[in-house]
Amino acid sequence: MEQRTVVRCAEGHLFSTSTFPMQQLGPGRLGPGRLIRCPRCGRLRSSVPADVSELSAPQLARAMRLEAAQFLA
Repeated sequence: MEQRTVVRCAEGHLFSTSTFPMQQLGPGRLGPGRLIRCPRCGRLRSSVPADVSELSAPQLARAMRLEAAQFLA
């Protein structure tokens, strides 16, 4: 099963991505944000991992249905 990360773009949209670029380097090295094309607005946005403990079940389900297709590190 593919591991997916729920992220929030700078506009506040929630979506998921199968990879979070350079995640292994950690936030202390490069900061928490990455440039990912948001599937809601279609723009390249700075995105950070969302705190899934703060999301409701409907928000989480919707984010898992929206998957980012393109990203840049």
